[in-house]
Amino acid sequence: MRCIFLLTFLLVPVFGQTSPEGLSCFENLTAPEFPSSALQAHIDGTVWTTTHLSPQGTIERIEAQVVSAWGDGPKLLTPPVEKAIRAAKIKPSCAGKEVPAIFRYQLHGEARLSPTITTRTEGNLMWIESQPASTATKGSH
Repeated sequence: MRCIFLLTFLLVPVFGQTSPEGLSCFENLTAPEFPSSALQAHIDGTVWTTTHLSPQGTIERIEAQVVSAWGDGPKLLTPPVEKAIRAAKIKPSCAGKEVPAIFRYQLHGEARLSPTITTRTEGNLMWIESQPASTATKGSH
């Protein structure tokens, strides 16, 4: 029950009075970095954002809430998401709106020093995933 309340609490501010466009409001949005410190500490989580745009189409502020089982999740995962949003160009049709977007950091397999990072987008959700090293690239003994 507590989990349902938490998700409801998090969804209301993100999707309450917002634009349905979400990620499509950002031109040239690059995937946020998966911080090496988060990878090494096995920290993943989801960053829920609402970007408040001025009538001129500039970013007034970014609100972020992080859902992570790890205490360091918010401080490690939020900065790269905000950096990626601030670097993107805003489409003129989204000026003056509140734009929701979700960034899901997910670890697959064991942590590696230099994992392969892949991204994919589904609607207003961007996945940033670390992939384990391929068995085909490992040397045989």
